[in-house]
Amino acid sequence: MIPSALRGAFLLLTMAALGGCFAPMTTREAQDIAHQRLTKYCNGRCGTLAMARTQKIKSRWLVDFEAPRQKFTVIVETDGNAKVTAWQK
Repeated sequence: MIPSALRGAFLLLTMAALGGCFAPMTTREAQDIAHQRLTKYCNGRCGTLAMARTQKIKSRWLVDFEAPRQKFTVIVETDGNAKVTAWQK
């Protein structure tokens, strides 16, 4: 049998570890996800990307980027999914 003190410590550590999974997304995490998604979308064809602006609207993050010929907005959901929209300059 497992002593109750050891069981309590295990439960406490498990709750602390899982708490990080449910924490709200930070600005930096949203920017990282957006940059990775845009890099995959462009596949080296967009030129140099510069992050322009990041804002949170309700539960979504909007991350704007500029390239030499286009502007991009990446919508990042709280679950980590992202969608790229391209705009002509």
